Amino acid sequence: MRFVKAAAISVLLILFASSFVIAAGEQTKTNSDNARKKAYMLKEKGNEALVSGDERKAIQLYMQSIKTDPTYANSYNNIGMILDKKGDKDKALKYYEKAMSLDPKLYHPVINAAFIYFDAEDFKKASLYCDKALKLNPKDSDCISLKGQLLERSGDSSSAKAMYEKSIAADPKNYKAYFLLGTYYFNLRLYESATKYLSKAVELKPDDSGSLFNLAQAEKMLGNYSSSEKHFAAYLKKRPDDIEGLFNMGQLQIKAGKPNEAAPYFKKFLKLAPNDKRASMVRAFINQSAS
Repeated sequence: MRFVKAAAISVLLILFASSFVIAAGEQTKTNSDNARKKAYMLKEKGNEALVSGDERKAIQLYMQSIKTDPTYANSYNNIGMILDKKGDKDKALKYYEKAMSLDPKLYHPVINAAFIYFDAEDFKKASLYCDKALKLNPKDSDCISLKGQLLERSGDSSSAKAMYEKSIAADPKNYKAYFLLGTYYFNLRLYESATKYLSKAVELKPDDSGSLFNLAQAEKMLGNYSSSEKHFAAYLKKRPDDIEGLFNMGQLQIKAGKPNEAAPYFKKFLKLAPNDKRASMVRAFINQSAS
């Protein structure tokens, strides 16, 4: 059986590198440092450009901010965040590291770096930066969730569960925390608890593929076929060529006593993955149904 396991960045391995944090809104220091004030204003304009979707203009403004005040850590972080989003992780890390060197108490570049290392499966460095981030901001829900993932990967599942619960308490609207806790219960085959938390994740973010897939799987295991079909359909609407979604939807139709409705999903599965290890089983089912 396949379910979606959480990771920091990808939706299907969950998630969470897209959790980079933009530094915004801090108060300018009440001193006569005109360069810092101008750098701050340029950074704020960059943030506005970024929110409007103009990443190129945002980078230009952040670079102007750095040129005006080369010691302004926030703008380095924000350039790193854009590079991070674009997939240039190595360059993003350089900007995050620069920001940290200029302001060791600035939280944002520390957690951003932690997510990059988690995505790269460098869990030792991810844990190092995550712990630093938690010391700087112990109530950040995303950072708490990341700590939970690191603990779960190390085999400390009970502590991981506690961190996921703490993440939800810190931010009850953080769908990722519910996804992680729901997936934790799925791994333990506690499908009712998994459904409870994955349903909340879908409620908070209805278009999250990982939550939809795992919820559909948990519901299938409980025999809630109608609800499972609904969530698999929503998943396949977002990812129509995903072979796992197609295969599991086909399986669901058979379990629900609707074998004729399984055929279209299995046929598409075979078209996309003719050499998959499950292909022979699927072909046998289609041939049997046709005879």
